[in-house]
Amino acid sequence: MNIRKAAAVAEAATPSAQQLEKINLYSKTPLNAEQVYCFSVRLCDDQPDRDFERFDTDALPVLAELFRGKTGIADHDWSAERQIARIFDTEVLCENGVHYIRAWCYLLRTEKNADLIAQIEGGIKKEVSVGCAVKSTVCSVCGKPYGSCEHRGADLRRPALPCRPA
Repeated sequence: MNIRKAAAVAEAATPSAQQLEKINLYSKTPLNAEQVYCFSVRLCDDQPDRDFERFDTDALPVLAELFRGKTGIADHDWSAERQIARIFDTEVLCENGVHYIRAWCYLLRTEKNADLIAQIEGGIKKEVSVGCAVKSTVCSVCGKPYGSCEHRGADLRRPALPCRPA
């Protein structure tokens, strides 16, 4: 089984008044709509990834809350120089039985960010990768500690779950 999926930029625009209000919760000085570029990304979901790992469906709302206010960095480079965007809002959505976190992010419309904005708009910059730590992992098939059973690498496709209201 070859699993390939990508979290992607879903929408981009000038922020609405409601979005701008949320953005300004994180800014040091009030920003106006002309100063901000706003876009949404799909962060993570409850389906197995290429490592046969998945986020628990019930954990997604908790994660969504924790991602608010976090900084987006480029290329997993943990330097202040590579901080490029901030998550200002999140929600858990369900499409075709897949539950996922959609995050709204913003970055400033500056000369330095013009190329990045153009690359997002042009579909060049579109994937994201989340980083988080978990207390424990369990096999989604048998419930044993992850890696201690024979299910590692097994075909973990499962029928779509009915969508629950987010």
